[in-house]
Amino acid sequence: MTESASELAAVRSAPAGFTAGAPTVVVTEPGRSVLTLVVTATLDVGRDCSGLILLDAAISRRHLAVSPAGDTVVVTDLGSLNGTTVDDKPLEEPQRLAAGQIVRFGACTLELVSRQRHSPARPGVLTELGSRDVRSTSIGLLADAVLDLGTTSAQPSDAGTVTIVFSDIEGSTVRAVELGDLRWHEVLSVHNTIMRRMLARHHGTETHSLGDGFMMCFRSARSALAFIVDAQRALAAYGAANPLAGLSVRAGVHTGEAVLADDGDLFGRHVVMASRIADQARGGEILVSSLVREIVEPRGDIVFGESRTAVLKGLHGEHLLHRIVY
Repeated sequence: MTESASELAAVRSAPAGFTAGAPTVVVTEPGRSVLTLVVTATLDVGRDCSGLILLDAAISRRHLAVSPAGDTVVVTDLGSLNGTTVDDKPLEEPQRLAAGQIVRFGACTLELVSRQRHSPARPGVLTELGSRDVRSTSIGLLADAVLDLGTTSAQPSDAGTVTIVFSDIEGSTVRAVELGDLRWHEVLSVHNTIMRRMLARHHGTETHSLGDGFMMCFRSARSALAFIVDAQRALAAYGAANPLAGLSVRAGVHTGEAVLADDGDLFGRHVVMASRIADQARGGEILVSSLVREIVEPRGDIVFGESRTAVLKGLHGEHLLHRIVY
């Protein structure tokens, strides 16, 4: 991805109270923070899609679509296995939502927020989604979500020292257009499957996932690097076998103390730093902070390439970043 994930024009973090004439919905999922979205273009929702990814096993990979329609949204079931309801009535055709109506799918809910009801004090993450840009769901949006977690009602506690990994697909917008919706969905599904299988193999935790972007944490810096190296190699093997569907993934890794909310979310300066490092990576690159290098280098089993300095958005001074050779 040549453009900065944090500078996408189509998708950006919105200031508190921002509506810009677009409808706002609130999505809830058990065990995760409430997510508040300003919808400016059609958004797919499911377990494995190019839009908003939720972890509820009871919903389908592409469960429903949410489209803006004036000051409301139209909700469409995408042929899900377990169905969708609006105010407990089956959703059998596209339906415009009225404020207060509850859309249920699996254990998740979606609700239209009226302008009178919307306020900066509402917990969750306010994000504008537009122009069907699948890059909207990568590092920049994840980083914005992390920054906003400090305003949730959950009581924070010390999570201790963890290693955070952020990753996303370089140029995913262009790839989606090149491949077309159906083929892109298949390729994205392969990417997500590889990432999650490697994550399980190396005992990491998926903290957030939105479209082509992942935020993950590990108790060991070495485990985090072993994970992302294995994931990159597996993705490279897939690309070699499927040249037309190859993906180029970039990743950033940083170690530090994080704050743990009661709902399991991590936030804090070190989490944001990991996201900014990933934002500096090029396709296929794994970039790590100097602290990560200090931790893992003494054993001599990890090869480092050239280093470079970068200014990381929101963080003071220049930072030395190091490329992993794999």
